Amino acid sequence: MNTKSKPSILLLYPSYFYHPSRLERDELKSALFLLGSYLAKDYPVEYADLEISIGRPASGVQVKRYARKVREFLEKRQFDILALSCWTSLSYQATMITAKIARELYPDCLIVVGGYHPTAVPEDFVSDDNLFDYVIRREGELALMDIVEGFAVSGRPPETKVVVGPTLYPDKFVSVHWDLVDRFIETNFPDGIGTLCLYLSRGCPFACTFCMESLKDRSWRPYTPERAIEEIRTAIEHYRIQAIAIGDACFGVRPKWRKKFLRRLIDLNPSQWILIETRPEYLDEEDVEVFGRLKTEIQIGLESCSPQMLRIMNKTKQPEKFLDDFRRVSHLLSDHGVIHGANLIFNHPGETQKTLEETFAFIDEESQRSNSSLIWATHGYLHFPGSALDRNQAHYEQEYGAKFLSPGWWREDDNPFIGGRNVIPSRDLSGERVELWQRMFQERDEQLKSCLTPQAFQLAANTYFPSWRNDPRYTGF
Repeated sequence: MNTKSKPSILLLYPSYFYHPSRLERDELKSALFLLGSYLAKDYPVEYADLEISIGRPASGVQVKRYARKVREFLEKRQFDILALSCWTSLSYQATMITAKIARELYPDCLIVVGGYHPTAVPEDFVSDDNLFDYVIRREGELALMDIVEGFAVSGRPPETKVVVGPTLYPDKFVSVHWDLVDRFIETNFPDGIGTLCLYLSRGCPFACTFCMESLKDRSWRPYTPERAIEEIRTAIEHYRIQAIAIGDACFGVRPKWRKKFLRRLIDLNPSQWILIETRPEYLDEEDVEVFGRLKTEIQIGLESCSPQMLRIMNKTKQPEKFLDDFRRVSHLLSDHGVIHGANLIFNHPGETQKTLEETFAFIDEESQRSNSSLIWATHGYLHFPGSALDRNQAHYEQEYGAKFLSPGWWREDDNPFIGGRNVIPSRDLSGERVELWQRMFQERDEQLKSCLTPQAFQLAANTYFPSWRNDPRYTGF
């Protein structure tokens, strides 16, 4: 333990298990950089990401190895406070393993946990043995700073306390303190960083049924456009980066802010790729023209092409207009050569063969366009606790015949990606028909390839569809 007057903090992301991706590593957790930077103004902070430094176990044997490596890592550290990020429910098992080892090694240390999962299910971290001292719901900066300040005076609380973190507003936003993570990046990314995620705003004004974001303050709170550009400039100058991903839950909500930001982005003229996720109603022709002058990839949270499913998902109150907006923006992006993806979620509770047919009819129509830059990025529904859908399961069971077959899947030792997707969406899609959307998508494999520009095809093969790399059109770009 640290004997200095100021308590020292180990800010740690523990990893998650059984990730299906073939990627060697996931992105750097820039949201934790911001939390650490806020604390580092006044206290010594060490940052660690065990997903990157140890890995993502994919079997029971590898989970045991992970636990050994965590113990070896913690034995070499000195800290007074362990702040764990249980970012989503997928990290729950890794978080619990790490906390138990830390408590065994350092029984007097303060252990704090925060993230989306503690916000959704704080009771998962409250136990008779007081493994965790504090559970922070919602945002972490102000709550964790208050906990750290009180630790020197009061030490560990007699029982686990659940606190709600106050909302952080832009006047309190900090810039990333890159010195905090320099050593970690130099050790783990000696050849440079592929993609660095930066957050330029907080909050999402929407309340989609499947998303945990609505558990937090929904007000959209950005940096000023000038400061947002400065954050990008500083990151680019500090590291060798191939791409900057703007990780905002909803980019560019306010048109005035978006226009000012994009004008300054043109002035910056980065050579790196810029990746943005947004909604179709937040892009217009002027924005698209800017993107066409830069190396950009736009991800659009479409989720479904069925008006009925868009209503069920609470994605929009005007699904027909939403789809028309997407079609308009997608055509503009393709006309300007801007690669863009449409993110789709299949088998959300309420999905039926009819809604699948509506979605694929829309896809078929768009696939008739040649030289398209539109990539369809598909995902099966993953059920997260705390989402609006989770809080209203009985409605989906009664109305649609949905079944949630693995309640509490994150607490099980099995593969969480299987448990989280173990959902029957409706009476119409049960048994083998649960996989109907995958068969329908696979049937369109060739038409989805053939409509793409060469550049979009290469990116799709590299990022979304590994089997496309066997196609003679694939060049390895």
